Amino acid sequence: MIALMTTQRAFAYVILAVVIIGIAFVAISQMRQGKAELGSEIELAPNRKEYLPDDQLEGPRLNKALWTSFGLLVIVAVALPMYWLAEPGRQDGAIDSFTETFVRRGTEMYEKGAQCVNCHGPEGVGGSAAFVVTDENGQYVSKVNWTAPALNNLMYRFSTSEIKDILTYGRPGSPMPAWGVKGGGPNTDQQLDTVIEYLWTVQLTPEEVQTQVDDAIKSADEGLFDRMMAVREANQGIEDPTSAEYTRLERADELMVGEVLFYLDQTAGTNSYSCARCHVPGASYGKAWEGVSTLAKGRFAYSLVGIEENLTEKQQFALLMTGSEFGKQYGSLGLGSGKMPGFGLNANNLLPDDMRMFGVKGMFSPEQVWSVVTYSRNLSVERPIQEAAAAAATEGDS
Repeated sequence: MIALMTTQRAFAYVILAVVIIGIAFVAISQMRQGKAELGSEIELAPNRKEYLPDDQLEGPRLNKALWTSFGLLVIVAVALPMYWLAEPGRQDGAIDSFTETFVRRGTEMYEKGAQCVNCHGPEGVGGSAAFVVTDENGQYVSKVNWTAPALNNLMYRFSTSEIKDILTYGRPGSPMPAWGVKGGGPNTDQQLDTVIEYLWTVQLTPEEVQTQVDDAIKSADEGLFDRMMAVREANQGIEDPTSAEYTRLERADELMVGEVLFYLDQTAGTNSYSCARCHVPGASYGKAWEGVSTLAKGRFAYSLVGIEENLTEKQQFALLMTGSEFGKQYGSLGLGSGKMPGFGLNANNLLPDDMRMFGVKGMFSPEQVWSVVTYSRNLSVERPIQEAAAAAATEGDS
């Protein structure tokens, strides 16, 4: 595309050169003809000078002028349509060149400027960051190694505007600081835009994302995986997963699949698929539910314990599928912040900034979303069990 732009530019320069040379030739010719008359006005006025006879003016001279005009007309008649036909390619080339520049700058920002790579790993595969956990009064609790999520599936969860907001204001309660000037950070809006352009280039395909999640279920229980795939196949062609015709997993299987996905961590992209990463204290540094009794921080989203009292099953399913939108109500009481990701539908599908056009599919399939809904609505029962297990592990370590 850049080569096409160069060819068009060269073609335009050739036309410009021909026009300039023609103008210069005419001007010089007129000047040379005029020099012979200098000083002759005393003897013979210019309007009395003898010129070409009519047969030459209306013959060779006229033909020469007409052919010259015709040649210039042909150049214009050919050049304009050619330029018009090549204009879409020139525009596409300009967009590609613009994108390439932004991606290059975004790569430099990711790797050297903001050094996102230090926490999120090369090409957004995930990593870790040192973090000091404090209690609600800001008092020191412990220093931990916080798992930074993978960013190579980020565009499935958040729209580019939501990503821009997170980059600008950070994630309070986590090692993710504010990077935008509006949030008190060091980088301009354009610099953040270049990082987003770079992140587009490292996104996994929908098939790779689904394989990571499915493999996590398979590694936990192959029989469970087979039953999940059977339900997925049975629901092929059903557009509405909340309709009566949609077949769900058995409740016991939903609880099992939901638990795997809720606490998913190193198995699939360093916990970027995990609900616990945001909603469970300690989950982001490998100690889920620890520190609850001391009110230690370690999560940056509201607790899901008791969510069944605030949202119906279908309301929670819709929220988990699409995520929250800033200022838009969900359920009967909630108001979206835009920071809750959507796991079932691609957040950028059909939006103007969607560079990869991956389609509507998100990170979780509908039966997986239903499983997470069922498990999280059972946390009121599960949490005491999890706390007891965490307490026992702590005593064992001591």
